[in-house]
Amino acid sequence: PMLLETDIGPLISRGQLLRVRGQVDKAVSEGAVALTGGRLPGPERCALPGHFYEPTVLTNVTPENTAFAEEIFGPCVSISEFETEEQAIELANKSRYGLGGAIWTANVRRAHRVARRMRCGVMWVNCHHRNDPSSPWGGFGDSGIGRENGPQAFEEFTTTQSLTIRTTD
Repeated sequence: PMLLETDIGPLISRGQLLRVRGQVDKAVSEGAVALTGGRLPGPERCALPGHFYEPTVLTNVTPENTAFAEEIFGPCVSISEFETEEQAIELANKSRYGLGGAIWTANVRRAHRVARRMRCGVMWVNCHHRNDPSSPWGGFGDSGIGRENGPQAFEEFTTTQSLTIRTTD
């Protein structure tokens, strides 16, 4: 990961590699299609030591599919199709997770309208994973506990106490 020419590094451990591989295999067995990736790289693609997994794009991912229902912490993106803005919001909000969401649009009114209805802790418009340290970071539902960054983070490290003292009889 320290080399400038590195595009993507290995996963943290063999256990994580096996977890990602199992999640992708299960998603494909449930009807998802691996448009690209979905396997360990052969020696012709990657001769380096480490726990590498090919960047994977899964299509045809329905809300019932494992790839939709759980977060895959590896080089994998799941794509679910929709026709309308309403369907997109409904689809996104079906997940029990809600860390972050992103939309691409030239329409600022649409960006605000959709962002207000999304059930996620961070919302990006026309970008992804750009984080300002002064902005709170945390999810909804089963994505994370509490908030990092911003003034809300202080609440994670503080406790309040009330004290009442009566000084007269």
